[in-house]
Amino acid sequence: MILTITPNPLLDYHVVDQNSGRHHGTRLPKIPCTVGGKGINVARMLKTLGRPALALTFAGGNNGAKVIAELQQQGICGRFVVCRSETRMGINLLDESNGHRWWMEEGEELCESEVLNMLDLVKAEAKSASFIAMSGSIPGRHNADFYRRVLHALSDFAGEVYVDARGEALRQAGIVGGFFLKHNRDEAIETFGLDPFIESQRSDYLSCLATRKIWGAMVTDGKNDVFLWDGHKTYVLHPASAHEVSSVGCGDATLAGLIYGRKLGMGILESALLGMAAGAADVEKPGPCEATFPEIEKKLCLLKAALP
Repeated sequence: MILTITPNPLLDYHVVDQNSGRHHGTRLPKIPCTVGGKGINVARMLKTLGRPALALTFAGGNNGAKVIAELQQQGICGRFVVCRSETRMGINLLDESNGHRWWMEEGEELCESEVLNMLDLVKAEAKSASFIAMSGSIPGRHNADFYRRVLHALSDFAGEVYVDARGEALRQAGIVGGFFLKHNRDEAIETFGLDPFIESQRSDYLSCLATRKIWGAMVTDGKNDVFLWDGHKTYVLHPASAHEVSSVGCGDATLAGLIYGRKLGMGILESALLGMAAGAADVEKPGPCEATFPEIEKKLCLLKAALP
C-alpha cells in the first residue's frame, strides 16, 4: 500500500472565463471544485496510474466536509483527522487573455491534539504500507516540526519515504532524515542556500543532503532541466516538451510517477523519467493531476527517445 500525508488540504474552486475582458456576471449551476493539497494530488495521480493510495489528511468545518465528500466522489480513499479550524479554500481562474491565476488561503493552526491524532493514524496505517509520501505546506505558524514528528513516528517503518517540502519544515525533517527528497530549484535555494544546478554548488548541496541522511533527490525547475541524485550518481535530465496550461500540481504528478515506478520495481533513474512524463503531461491540464495514463505514456516515449 502507498500512503500520502497532506497536512494542509485545500478545497479548490475552478473557474474558466471564456469571456475575458467583458464586464458581466456569469450564472452557473454550480462552481466546480476539486480537492487540492500536494499529498492528495499525489494520491489522485497514483489512482490514474493504477496504484491507488490511501490519503491521510485533516478536515475541518464545512469546507472539510466538502473535501471528504469530493474525495469519495473521485474514488480516492482517505482517512481524516477532524480539526476545529476550517479547511482552507483556493480559487483557480483560467482565462484566454491572462492565462492561469490562482489564490489560496494559507491554512489555520492545528491543535496539538489534532497533530497527535494524525501521528497515531500514520503509525496505524504504516503497518500495511511500503511507500509513504508526505508533502506540502504546514498550516499555521507553530507546527513547522510536523514532518520531523511524523518521521519519528515512522522510526520502525521498513519501506521508502518521500518528502516534498521547503524551508523550516524541510530542515526539521532533515534532523531525522531517511527519506528521498522531491522539491524544486527555488525551494532548494530557500532551504539550503545552495543551487544544485550550479556545478560549483552541487557538491555542497549533496553534502547537505547526505549529512541529513537523505538518500536521494529530484529537483525540478519548471520547463527546464531536472536534477537527479540516486544516492551515488547525479544526472541532469531534459524534460519532454509540453504546452503549459497550468503548472499547479505538475510537481505532485512528478512525485506520483516516481513512486509508481519504484512500486513497479524500477530504479531511481527510470522512475524519475516516468515522473517527468507525468509532470509534463499534467502541465497541459487545467487542474492538478488530471493527466491520463495514455498521455503520460506518450511523454515517456518522447523522453526515452531523447536519451543518449
